[in-house]
Amino acid sequence: MKCDKIWATKLTTQVDFVKGHCGWDILTLVPEGQVPMGQELQTALKIIDPPINGGLEVGFLGEGSKPGEITLRMMDSTSRDWLSMCGGMTQVIGKALVETFFKNRFDIDISLPRITIQLLTKAGTIPIEIEVSNGKANRITSKMDDYAAYLYRDGVEEVALQGCKLLRVGDFLIMDINELEAKHTDIDFTRLDHGPQLEILYDILKEYMLRVRAKFGVAGMMYDQRPQGLGQFRIYSRFYSQDRSAAKIPYEFQCGTGTVAVGMAIAHKGQIPFRGNKGSIIFEWGNQAVTPDPYGIKTSKLDLQLENGSVLQAKFSHSVVEILEEGRMTLPGYG
Repeated sequence: MKCDKIWATKLTTQVDFVKGHCGWDILTLVPEGQVPMGQELQTALKIIDPPINGGLEVGFLGEGSKPGEITLRMMDSTSRDWLSMCGGMTQVIGKALVETFFKNRFDIDISLPRITIQLLTKAGTIPIEIEVSNGKANRITSKMDDYAAYLYRDGVEEVALQGCKLLRVGDFLIMDINELEAKHTDIDFTRLDHGPQLEILYDILKEYMLRVRAKFGVAGMMYDQRPQGLGQFRIYSRFYSQDRSAAKIPYEFQCGTGTVAVGMAIAHKGQIPFRGNKGSIIFEWGNQAVTPDPYGIKTSKLDLQLENGSVLQAKFSHSVVEILEEGRMTLPGYG
């Protein structure tokens, strides 16, 4: 769908945009160079906030120095600052490069059955492979080796918060639901609706936020081994910020960086469901019994290669990736 978004103001800036989502993680992509230099973060905040409500993240896509390279700068609503990496955004970018105006902007040849693009990010180079058929991106695979190395540099360590034994993987707090239930035996942590389960999680995440000295918010990921479909694990995104923006989404949303972080946590704890140093994990998102989803059971496939129990290579793909709209939006100016 194409549309124009316009708000009257004395000083305005126009930007082209694509809005998409991967399993309810809604985000907006814009080209580099359309806003005043130095005002990109301010622009991203305007896109995120009302009345535009552009989703949870904003990505700026620019030309790389070599063919097949695209620079990517990301901002997210939890930290309200630049973000090192957003895996879901790489999935939506793969879709946008084939099916929106970004195809012409970056001279993408969609007659090829498979396209490889190098995304240059703060966390390293993230190659994406796009499978193309009849002008549509049917599957996007994001290779997250550099991101896994980035998380390892930041550290993997056990942490105790609110009486629960949890795991820090980079800037993620990874929570095995078994550990939460050992402390709170009568709480169903798989529920997304308001209730004691969310308040307990928010107390944990607030303490974690203070410990890591985050300014606006932190990222938490829960998991269990109680799949309802063909998966091996279920994941639950629980991002915390004071405005609780992520909690406003009524369904469980997919998170690519969280997928990798949970995979690293599972490797660290010796819970890998395959033998040897190479294999795949299928993650299901949420608990369909308590949070039914119009897409049914959403899944993410994570392919891992291990070395001495650590993740050496990681690539993932989400089952739900869609473009919602594209067009041009008019933003309040900077005068």
